[in-house]
Amino acid sequence: MFSCYLKMERSQRTKKDGTESTTPRYEVTAQAGYFKPLEAIKNAKNEIVMYHQPNKKCNPNSTAETRLQCKGSVNFSSVYLENLKIGETLIGYGEPPKTKELKGGKQNPFFDNRADGYLFIIAPDLNTIEILIVPQGRQLIRGYAAKLADGQLNEALNELRKQAKPIE
Repeated sequence: MFSCYLKMERSQRTKKDGTESTTPRYEVTAQAGYFKPLEAIKNAKNEIVMYHQPNKKCNPNSTAETRLQCKGSVNFSSVYLENLKIGETLIGYGEPPKTKELKGGKQNPFFDNRADGYLFIIAPDLNTIEILIVPQGRQLIRGYAAKLADGQLNEALNELRKQAKPIE
């Protein structure tokens, strides 16, 4: 059902001038499974880092609440929230960009996986974001999000959490 699980934790950085960055920064701290495009977005330290941006910085015509952006200003996914929750934890969904080239002529590292879908589990304090990759799940990702919120995917999620290996 899921090809990959990522746990990201907020790790705010300071700018060169000593002030704290206002854009939330997340590092992948644990992973289960494999998703090939992640290799293309690793930074020089071999880390997977994403930045969480509100929609006003994204496309104002989009219905997405936020987006996750990675190395090279590549959009990992828009994050759609439809009031789906597990307690206070938000459930969102999204998908990879589906064009072969991104802005500026950059190759899209997610192009071969454009039919996949993503589920996001966002902690109420926004300090942790978990991502589930659903292979070939783009068209049905809203339904998967509803199943996750209803608890129908708890067993699979808990198994992935147990299997996840820390990233060092």
